[in-house]
Amino acid sequence: MENTHNFILPKTNLIGIGAIKDLPNELLAWKLSKVLIVTDKNIISLGFVENVEKILKNLFISYDIFDGISHPNPTVSFVEDGLTYFKKGLNIFKRNYKLVISIGGGTNHDCAKAIATVATNGGSIIDYEGYNKVTKPAIPQIAINTTAGSAAELSMYAIIGDNSRKVKMTIGSPYLTPYISVNDPIFMTTMPKEVTASSGIDVVSHAIEAFVSTEASPITDSLALEAIKLAFEYLPRAYENGNDLEAREKMMFASIMAGMAFNNAGLGYVHCMAHQLGGFYHQTHGDYTAALLPYVFEFNSVSIPEQKIMQLCEAMGTVTHNRSHAVDLIIDLIKNLNSRIEIPSRLREMGLDEGDIETLSQNALKDICSFTNPRQGFIDDFIDMFKAAY
Repeated sequence: MENTHNFILPKTNLIGIGAIKDLPNELLAWKLSKVLIVTDKNIISLGFVENVEKILKNLFISYDIFDGISHPNPTVSFVEDGLTYFKKGLNIFKRNYKLVISIGGGTNHDCAKAIATVATNGGSIIDYEGYNKVTKPAIPQIAINTTAGSAAELSMYAIIGDNSRKVKMTIGSPYLTPYISVNDPIFMTTMPKEVTASSGIDVVSHAIEAFVSTEASPITDSLALEAIKLAFEYLPRAYENGNDLEAREKMMFASIMAGMAFNNAGLGYVHCMAHQLGGFYHQTHGDYTAALLPYVFEFNSVSIPEQKIMQLCEAMGTVTHNRSHAVDLIIDLIKNLNSRIEIPSRLREMGLDEGDIETLSQNALKDICSFTNPRQGFIDDFIDMFKAAY
């Protein structure tokens, strides 16, 4: 019986304090003529884009900057603006870019993936909702990361909001995988506390969902468990002191490992549901995952092997030999971590209208992240989980 576990990552991953200094060596052989930088005004104000501009100028590479990403939930309109923002119809199709460089967090990377994909495949990004709908390679992308959470800089997925339907689309294809990722903790010390919290707890949700996924493998399991261990130990430290470079570096590694895990094992109902909340209410994705995770884990627990339950406990820093007790401990530990980093515990605090729950549940069931959840549910199960987290 076939049982494949393919492993997809960027070709090159520059990782660690000072990693950005290695980028020129990677670019030298490309002989680039024109580059599009995708970012936002805040990242520009922090000086991160200027660092990349200096690299490009020293290599005599011409570039343009699209900074039209105005909030942390990527949308179809951002993608369309990125494709057509030049005056007089001089759009991305006519600029003949050889490379797209995204600088920022998951929103910027996902928008860049979508822009690069439509530039070579045509149509609208809406056409590619789902898995493996992209038929041609995107423009090569380098993703320079400034947060420890989304792992969008190394994944083959883009999450793009379609406001006309009030949904977040999951677009997945190996063609979306950036060519090079850059994770330098120096770029992460400026993250505000609330971003540190929401992106950091997303690492935890990525790792747990990948670990219990139906497509998990020994490779993704080892990455996920270490990511959980690091996040539980270092996220509170990074939250309390953003200049704690050791904590930033450890959370960077946790985010990378969780991203490697979910990129190849898949996710589950936490993300199915969080995507829909983001499509409706446009608040921070990580906060949604934090509120949902305890209740989705409780729902899934009956389908998770006992050994994995015990391994999760150990990764979170505790040991028990009773399965039921272990499940309760895991749920409590997740809630306690949420509390330590001051994330709201209830979805009603994040704008959820109880009257929207049925529609949200219907949309969540269609999300491709549902395919690898360890326990398959129905509309009523989603309704119950939304209400439990409400």
